[in-house]
Amino acid sequence: MRPSKFVTCFIALMLLVRLSVAEESGGHPDFEAGVAAFGAGELAVARAHFEKARADGLNTPFLLYNLGVVYFRLGQQASAEAVFLELLDTRHAPLARYNLGLVMQAQGRYDDARHWFDRAAGPESPEKVRALALRQLDESKPDQPGDLRGSGYLLAAGGYDDNIAGTPDDASSNQAGGFADLLAVGNVHTGSEGFGLHGVAYTRQYPGNSEFDNSYLSTGASWLSGVGAGELTSTLSLAGSWFGGDVLEREARLEAVYHPDRCMLAPLVAGVDCRVNGSVSTIRGGDDFSAYDGEMVRLGATASKSSGSWLFRGRYQLEVNERKDLATQQEFFSVSPLRNLVSAEARYYVSGRLSLGARGDIRHSRYQDDHRLVSDGEVVAERRTDNRLRGVLLAEYRMAGPWLVLTEWSMLNNRSTIERYDYSRREVMVGVELGF
Repeated sequence: MRPSKFVTCFIALMLLVRLSVAEESGGHPDFEAGVAAFGAGELAVARAHFEKARADGLNTPFLLYNLGVVYFRLGQQASAEAVFLELLDTRHAPLARYNLGLVMQAQGRYDDARHWFDRAAGPESPEKVRALALRQLDESKPDQPGDLRGSGYLLAAGGYDDNIAGTPDDASSNQAGGFADLLAVGNVHTGSEGFGLHGVAYTRQYPGNSEFDNSYLSTGASWLSGVGAGELTSTLSLAGSWFGGDVLEREARLEAVYHPDRCMLAPLVAGVDCRVNGSVSTIRGGDDFSAYDGEMVRLGATASKSSGSWLFRGRYQLEVNERKDLATQQEFFSVSPLRNLVSAEARYYVSGRLSLGARGDIRHSRYQDDHRLVSDGEVVAERRTDNRLRGVLLAEYRMAGPWLVLTEWSMLNNRSTIERYDYSRREVMVGVELGF
């Protein structure tokens, strides 16, 4: 898709500013100051005035449109998306759908962009909006059926870990050291609408502690289709992971993600975007990790909402494992937990370039069978139950072009009914991201 973001966004803004000043400003000084600041090219000032007007109770559709356009121009796409989603239940829904297409386009989410442009081009939309949406759809058509379009992401980072994780990730080594991370993600969409290929490659290396090096590779195919009032993405993927140079697991996964046009939480909280997902995996462990043979099922849901310069996200995930487990002549170790995870994140956009955030999660794990452990010459049976708390502080700064610098500090604490699995861990990381 070849975006013409500036032209189309500018056209939409001209319509909105003219209408809003003429009809709905109500003489509010911050609203009028915001319009003037935008006209002068002072986007951050315009955002501050629009947000102040909204906080004072001026929550009209035209204010929301102008605020969404300012977020868009500042690069705060998640905030822009949330604002435009709030307008889907108003008479201005056609233009909101069109602007959502622009937001998706700016994020490289081309299938989502096409979905919103399709809806904006519907017969219920005004002729001017239909013309703009049809133009975007026309530009998005591949020149030939075999044409490809894609996107990618690269991360290079380094840091320090004061308690390097063993295997699985809820076991500790009581060793500390520096690490280097490399992550590459790529997506390709073919000329056939809805079909795509993806790949992920990740490695973490511990100089001086190479026995804890770990790597991950994944590739798969996905299909996007309209289902009801939303979109369903179905993905089949194959993955492999390595630990200390040895094969850890091989996984075949079938996953489905449903993204409704209107979140079921919308009647309670306006502007919420949500997704539900589920996956089924068949896993085979390496020669030294056959205890991990088995199946895994995951069910989850995510929700996000923007409010001014804030972005909030929440997630829930249920994980069920049915693994082979590890048994010796006297001892037995279950590696088949039932897990519930709840996470929350808050991010504040200080400017169009700088954002600060905090993320936390709690994971409860209950293993299906009792562990049998030898203690003081006797075999003791005990059910393992873990509660893991994790907190993360992060900062991101967007440089010129597609480059972004990030810093992250995390703290993890795991408490178990079996003392040997109690541990804590702290990690600091600095990295550079590139999106293309």
